[in-house]
Amino acid sequence: MQTPRYHILFDLSHAGDAIHDEDCLKEFAVEVVAVVKMNILYGPVVCEGVPENPGLSCFAVLDYSHVSIHTFTKFNEALIDIFSCKAFVIEDARRVCLKYFSTPETVVREQTVCWGN
Repeated sequence: MQTPRYHILFDLSHAGDAIHDEDCLKEFAVEVVAVVKMNILYGPVVCEGVPENPGLSCFAVLDYSHVSIHTFTKFNEALIDIFSCKAFVIEDARRVCLKYFSTPETVVREQTVCWGN
């Protein structure tokens, strides 16, 4: 393995209204990428789920990997994935996630994996 890999997952329950808003998901993707000091190569792109599994998904390809957000409106959840081959400050990314998706009832489950460093 020539470069380290950093993978952080944030699962937010009791998420805010942003999970219903395509523009807000795009704004989140742009802001979180800027905060972790990366650049978007493609996107962000948003698509809508099927009626049986309502929600939105947003994805952006980065110069160092990707960021994705999947929302499940039926369950009021936001699932955020940031993968990078460049180190970044996890707390900065977490702060942006909470800015866009948290409510007073939000519960955040966080999983961090780092390889090769």
